[in-house]
Amino acid sequence: MNPTEFKKLWMTNDSERWVEFPIDQVKKSNLNEKTKEFLKIGFPEDAAPFLGFGLRSYNWEFNTIQRYYEYDDLDEKTKDYWIFGSDNNGNPICIDSSNNDKLVLLDHEQGFEFMENMNKNISELASSLLLFRGFIERINNEFGEDGFFESMFTEKHLMELENEFKTLNPNYYLESSFWDTEIENLRAEIE
Repeated sequence: MNPTEFKKLWMTNDSERWVEFPIDQVKKSNLNEKTKEFLKIGFPEDAAPFLGFGLRSYNWEFNTIQRYYEYDDLDEKTKDYWIFGSDNNGNPICIDSSNNDKLVLLDHEQGFEFMENMNKNISELASSLLLFRGFIERINNEFGEDGFFESMFTEKHLMELENEFKTLNPNYYLESSFWDTEIENLRAEIE
């Protein structure tokens, strides 16, 4: 998926908020060109499951963890983690420039230690967000506007979602463990 396609698919109504990253700062980064193109076009400001993208919390500066926080005791690896967004607990979503721009989630309470992989690249993250949003829309269409939040989905629905992720990446449960964890969290909500 390319960034223009992603934006077109995401921006289905006027209530969607889109955020672009500062082009001059993105150009200076050591990220690959595909990642830079996505950042120049932008990303949704908010996406399920409770993710936020952009630099509002980081003074609108596109930086690595190490450059933004400037703590003396940060792991050397944090120089490779470009801040991209955060989860609902305030843990930063970062792009790991030392690992082919893999998307990772770091623990902000544990010195920005690695928590889990989100996606192997930014294009796969874009596709994953669309898959998850599509899942929520299907559940709400089937069970009403609060169907998803009332956990009205079934094991069959979750199996279909898993199959969509497997089609996107057959090894998603290893390479994109964040999404596997999200599906297991949903599974635990089934009565």
